Amino acid sequence: MVMKLPRWPSSVLVWLALLCQFCAAQASPPSSSPLLRLTLKEAVQLALKQNPQRIAAHLLTLESERDRQIARAALLPQAGLIGNTSLNNYNIQSFEKAQPKAAGPYQYIEAGPGFSQTIFDMPQIRAFQVGREGVKEARAEESVDREAVSLSVVSQYLLVLRAQATYDAAKARVALAERLFHQAEELQKTGVGLKIDTLRANVELQNEKQGLIDAETATRTTAYVLAELLDLPREQEPEVADHMEFFALPAYDRAAMLSEALASRPEMKSIASQQRIAELDHKAAVEQRLPQLDFSGFWYYQGEHFSEGLPAYTYALGLTLPLFTGGRIQAEAARTTLEQQRIDENRRQVEARIIREVKSALDELESARSSVEVANIGMTLANDEVAQAQRRFQAGVTTNIEVITAQDEFARASDNQIEALYRFNQSRANLARAMGNIEDTYSQ
Repeated sequence: MVMKLPRWPSSVLVWLALLCQFCAAQASPPSSSPLLRLTLKEAVQLALKQNPQRIAAHLLTLESERDRQIARAALLPQAGLIGNTSLNNYNIQSFEKAQPKAAGPYQYIEAGPGFSQTIFDMPQIRAFQVGREGVKEARAEESVDREAVSLSVVSQYLLVLRAQATYDAAKARVALAERLFHQAEELQKTGVGLKIDTLRANVELQNEKQGLIDAETATRTTAYVLAELLDLPREQEPEVADHMEFFALPAYDRAAMLSEALASRPEMKSIASQQRIAELDHKAAVEQRLPQLDFSGFWYYQGEHFSEGLPAYTYALGLTLPLFTGGRIQAEAARTTLEQQRIDENRRQVEARIIREVKSALDELESARSSVEVANIGMTLANDEVAQAQRRFQAGVTTNIEVITAQDEFARASDNQIEALYRFNQSRANLARAMGNIEDTYSQ
């Protein structure tokens, strides 16, 4: 026997489907923002790919390349098709002694190729050389922006790591404070401890919980800045995959590093290109006194009608030699000389800044390395102090004032260790930036 199912109206089926979708939507938990887990290397690579500042710098390089092509075009042959037609009527008396008499109307048609070529024009040649050197300057400036973006991402990534380490340490201190608070409560119940000891432990616990709240907020806000640098979608947040590390570094030769930084920093390469451009501009201004030689011409098919036209052509060689320009050439040459002097002063300023950055980075790195070693010792001692104070309080030898004091010392030692590790890693990044190779250090 076959059972027949009832046939529902289509409207009822539609309402049932909508009801099921609504229930499923209510049952499913709200989706959280997707996290993008990145190592420091991956973060720098992503920023160099899609950071707006880096993209804008690359567009300026492309613009400079187009300017070079435009300057080169003025030195290459120019050709085009030309077509003209006109209807003329004029008075013969306008060009010879005669009775006023009309000539025309008549018409003509002409069409054909026209061409021109600059044979010798030093200012245009210098303009092409300036454009070619401008491409080198733009590429150097793009490297400066890439280095700046890399340093920003590395620094912010380290800030996120520091915030995460602070948060983890705060959670550990909260757990420790909870254990000590429960210990104080148990001792008070047994009559060994005092109520004031329990109150002190509770106050310390609340202080640690407040620090945990602040640390958790810092982990989110620092990640927001990193997301901005990486140009992530608004619904996506980065998650760090690395940890702050301490490792041995080789001894550095300051003199050699200063020489290397002055040779490899992209700012110095940009200044060198600016100096060559200023020199070419000065030569172009002075060489305006030289003659300019041009060749031009056309080949037309002319006639009243195309059916009865004849070939016509013109080939012209032009020579231009400026004799008096009202002092313009001299003033332009003097202006370019002033520009050369300004760039020389900028070079001295950039060199002094690079030397200061390299020296400061080396001193900060050495100081941070020593701070990490001291902080590690302090952390070990503070941990032992907490353990001993806890045992003394458990035995009833002393009040928990020693325990609270040991907790405070432990918290300070933990913060010192985190800060020392952060300074060490940040100093290493600052040294890489001072040497002009932070992109190579952190993205490869």
